[in-house]
Amino acid sequence: MSILNLYGAAFYVTSAILFLVAAIRALVRDRRAADVNRAVEIFVVLFAIAIVSYDISNRPYDIEGDTAVYIDFFRDLTSGLDNPFQTFEPGFIALVQLFGYFALDYHSFFYLITFAFLWSYYVLIRAVFGHQSPWPLFVFGAVLFYPFFFSLTANVIRQGLALCFVNFALYFSIRGRSGQGVVLSLFAALFHKSSIVYFPFFLFRRWVLRVGVYGAVTLWLVVSLASYFKLFGMLVTVLFDFLSGYGLVINYSVVDNIDYQTGFRWDFWAFSSLSLFFLVTLKLLGEELHKRELYLFYVCAFLSSLHIAMFDVAYNDRFGIYSWIFYPLELAYVIRAISENFARGKRRSDARQEPIVMQGGEAS
Repeated sequence: MSILNLYGAAFYVTSAILFLVAAIRALVRDRRAADVNRAVEIFVVLFAIAIVSYDISNRPYDIEGDTAVYIDFFRDLTSGLDNPFQTFEPGFIALVQLFGYFALDYHSFFYLITFAFLWSYYVLIRAVFGHQSPWPLFVFGAVLFYPFFFSLTANVIRQGLALCFVNFALYFSIRGRSGQGVVLSLFAALFHKSSIVYFPFFLFRRWVLRVGVYGAVTLWLVVSLASYFKLFGMLVTVLFDFLSGYGLVINYSVVDNIDYQTGFRWDFWAFSSLSLFFLVTLKLLGEELHKRELYLFYVCAFLSSLHIAMFDVAYNDRFGIYSWIFYPLELAYVIRAISENFARGKRRSDARQEPIVMQGGEAS
């Protein structure tokens, strides 16, 4: 994979240490050393984040993607030139200007974005799996090699920055503090407008959980059929024409002059449908689907349906990534649920096979 060439040798050494510590924690469990394990884990994670952030912040100018565009934008804005991208969000522009005020270069800017995103993702993983679980280290290690993490850090700088706030918003919602989630989701939109899609899920958090698995699957089926038969394509055209009448220009409305395939795509449909597959699998395993940590699964399921509905919009993968980015976390949670379910079944089977010792020493 060519993306693996984007990292230096230090990254792979750090990743090996990360997975080694995770394996040791999984194999050697001692509750008396819980505080020590926690301290070692945080140190290893921060060290890995520092190495990865350094590698990404020093990538070459001509790397494939939008990196060169953001570097030019950073240089122009911090040099006092006019903003060449009037569509960029005010929060992102203000942050770039702040770096210029302190005479920091774009390497520091990219370093901050990568560090903040990875730390926020780790905090979210820890909230989902719990403080005593060794799983967060494995999941975090998988994220470092996840292709869509590369996209966020190397190409879509603004969206990666917005997702830092979204991750913390999800963290607070899982902790039962939905008010902070609402505020942070709005704050995320200051760095990338499309992240506003998270806002309704934080505002109506209780309703989201009440929909249930069957409701999410029904919505997915309806949206998939409507997208396949081009119903959303007609609605998108009408909506964009209506908004343009009020002087609103939407970047995703122009599909003629870009090298980008729109319309129903089986590959995008199948990949976005994984969120529903994860949710249904947990249901079949008998998991309690009203747990706070499973709120993330519902959000991703609804956002996957939103992406399927937007296949006729240019750059619709910008919306797909809002659910795709959490696949490593979801997949790991499902794998853990399967392994725990298997372990419980094995214990019940062993218990039934144990002989019952009667009085007098006779076994039945």
